[in-house]
Amino acid sequence: MTLELYTELRKPIEERVDKYSSILNTFEKNDSGMVEVTKEFKVAKDLYEIAFNELRVLNGATSNKIKREYSRANRGW
Repeated sequence: MTLELYTELRKPIEERVDKYSSILNTFEKNDSGMVEVTKEFKVAKDLYEIAFNELRVLNGATSNKIKREYSRANRGW
């Protein structure tokens, strides 16, 4: 796998992970810091977990060399 292919595959997955993470963070927490599990929360949580697991699979199939190159290229400083 090349850095370009890894970046191309990772970017849409990361966007979905970030999107669903933001949605999950909008749910109100009770006094003990827990979220009431509603149907809407469950759907958002399931979609988040699917996207997160896709990212895990991609990272597991990618060499450490490519992941280091990606990290260096996307540091943002």
